[in-house]
This record gives sequence, structure tokens and C-alpha cells, in this order.
Amino acid sequence: MTVDFAAETPETQAEPTGPSIIYTAYFSAVEELVEHMRAADVLNLGFRVESYLVTSEEAPDTIQVEFEFTLLSEQPTREEERD
Repeated sequence: MTVDFAAETPETQAEPTGPSIIYTAYFSAVEELVEHMRAADVLNLGFRVESYLVTSEEAPDTIQVEFEFTLLSEQPTREEERD
């Protein structure tokens, strides 16, 4: 079997933007979020967690915290703080 690869020119080479996303999940329970964080740590994968407030349609006067968990293909690198 023969496989041909197109040569990349400097114009087509993209700068690496960081680790790729494996999947994203949404949680309303902290316990589920922590379980996913521990699993990512055991597998030496990176992750990103964002939290946000959500109002329920049934009870518009109540606010609930929900979490977005994004599993990354590798540990992200931290940029040095700039003065």
C-alpha cells in the first residue's frame, strides 16, 4: 500500500494552539465534576473547568451553579505572568 502526503509549505503550517479537545461535559453536581477531574489526573490528561450561573425556567427566582468540563489531550502549559 502506498500513501502520499502533501508537503506542507510555510504558508500552510499552522501554529500549535495548545492541546486538542477530547470532549466537553456539563454537570450540575460538584461530585460528578470532581470525579472527572480525578480521572483526567490519573490518565495524565489536561482539563478546563468553567462555572456559570443558570436560572431555572420553572423557578426563575432561583439560581443554580453549573459546570462545563473540557477534557484535553494533554496538560496545558501555563504562560508566565507578564508585568
